Amino acid sequence: MNYAIFCYREDYKCLELCVGQIRRVDPDCTIYLFDDGKAPLARKDIPRGRDIIYKKTYFERNRNLNGLECIRGMLSCMRDIPGREPIIKIDADTLLMSLEEIRKSLFERRKLAGGYQCAFPFAWSGVCYWVTRKFISDALDILVTREFPTRNQDYPEDVTVSRLALYLYGRKGVDVIEFQGGKYLIGIRTCDSGQLSKLAKLARRVSAVHCGQQDFYEPIIQQSGCTIREACARIMWEILHPGEPEGFRL
Repeated sequence: MNYAIFCYREDYKCLELCVGQIRRVDPDCTIYLFDDGKAPLARKDIPRGRDIIYKKTYFERNRNLNGLECIRGMLSCMRDIPGREPIIKIDADTLLMSLEEIRKSLFERRKLAGGYQCAFPFAWSGVCYWVTRKFISDALDILVTREFPTRNQDYPEDVTVSRLALYLYGRKGVDVIEFQGGKYLIGIRTCDSGQLSKLAKLARRVSAVHCGQQDFYEPIIQQSGCTIREACARIMWEILHPGEPEGFRL
């Protein structure tokens, strides 16, 4: 499967763990790293391997992947990935735990795009979703031919891409998988070691784990003096290696 990760300089420790987990779940992966050319990863921090394709991008990201220009840029990057296979977009602070539900969506239910509903109704979370080449082509056509309102509109990537998919194909062509109490996607909102140990067990049964809930990780920063993105990476480590925090190095 192809994977698209839109990253920037501060993602370096998260990215190391995200890529490693993708490789464990999908040994046949090809991972495309679309780095922010305005704040790129240091050369030493770029993951290496035959399965890694690294590119710098220069479209405006508006801090956290917002705006029509950003969405056009992201879809254009995915359009340029060679081949016809679908693409899984995943964030650097997210751990892929299983491909089972994604494969069901794409190859059994034959959906053209899909993701997990989380914060907004009828929209999937941007931390992990999947798209076909047809969706990418159709969505770009819409984005360059239609007029969009701009007043008081931020156009966040996750909501906008979800709406584009539903506009194009409706529920028959798109999966917006219900939250169901975190059955498929969970977000880590604690840095308490006891809670993390319990969540690590739960994580083995879900599709993906988002470890970018930054508002909850301040104690890690106060204790170690690390950056907020390094704190996210520490949470990722503890989900993957419960009870082994000494193995993590900033």
